[in-house]
Amino acid sequence: MFSDKTIIGLDIGTESIKMAESHHHGGQIELHTYGVARHDIDLSGYWDSTKLRQISIVIEEIMKTAEFKGIKTVMSVQSKDVFVTTLDFESGWGDRAIQAEIDRQAQYFLPYPPDEMRLSWNKIDEDPRIAEYTGKQKVIINALPDFVVENSKNLLEHINLDGVALENQTISQIRSSISPDTGNTIIVDIGGGYTTFSIVVEGVLRASSHVNVGVDKIQEDLSKALGVSAEVATSFKRDLSLINLYELPPQITDTYDILKSELDTFVEINHKVSQDPDKIVFTGGGVNSVGLVEYFANYPVKVYKANTLRRLSVPELLQPYVFPIANQLSTALGLSIRDDV
Repeated sequence: MFSDKTIIGLDIGTESIKMAESHHHGGQIELHTYGVARHDIDLSGYWDSTKLRQISIVIEEIMKTAEFKGIKTVMSVQSKDVFVTTLDFESGWGDRAIQAEIDRQAQYFLPYPPDEMRLSWNKIDEDPRIAEYTGKQKVIINALPDFVVENSKNLLEHINLDGVALENQTISQIRSSISPDTGNTIIVDIGGGYTTFSIVVEGVLRASSHVNVGVDKIQEDLSKALGVSAEVATSFKRDLSLINLYELPPQITDTYDILKSELDTFVEINHKVSQDPDKIVFTGGGVNSVGLVEYFANYPVKVYKANTLRRLSVPELLQPYVFPIANQLSTALGLSIRDDV
């Protein structure tokens, strides 16, 4: 685990590709370099040779410009493509009985036909007294569409990288953003096109929910209201040097209202299964949107902005550049600090 190695974290998002390279030495991890590049490639469905070439060109340009040195790579899978849920089974059931019941029910809870998905499950390690009292044992299920695995495999064959693992981006964000402490944490990953809400119980991801609303909606609404292009609306949003929340235009607060409503729903769902959050951690490229932190300042559960560089030593030369975008890199950083590859 503590041998010298260099790990690249590769995070391919719907609007940008993020990469981070970290050097592991003697139990310490230092950020070597990083890169971000926007793209307009349609990543839905199966990636044909044209899409693979387009993605490869972007990755190779990042690596050349940012002077990446390694080849060992951990690649993320977008959380919206990973199905995660927790089910209860009789406490006396063994692995074979649990597997048989999952196989029987899979067609009802999976988003795709079972023969088109790769499914895995693990028992959740809980206090034995809970199982004795409830007569149930909890199992967490993860499922991934076959085409997502094939896309990743084919891409890594197009570029000169040694793919050693695929990982749900939420797991990467857990690694980079929160301590493996006790208690319940909700991670809110705010992207451009969608937002993911995940519940983490004592360091273990229990469930995730996704909504097709992100900070891009702010640009779209501003563009319509002002009669300007999306690029001008984006610049306008960035230049809003506002003193307090009351001065935020409705095109911004309307998006925050939607996110708050979805967060309320996710909190309530977890309350019903006795997973009340102790804290909420915001991450993703959207956390730097104007007024976001202030908007949620009085939320009933304490809200924090993730510190995604907490486990990394960052060279002084990189600090002015990487600190402002550290949350945009939360997945790539979490991938690059994985130490079991």
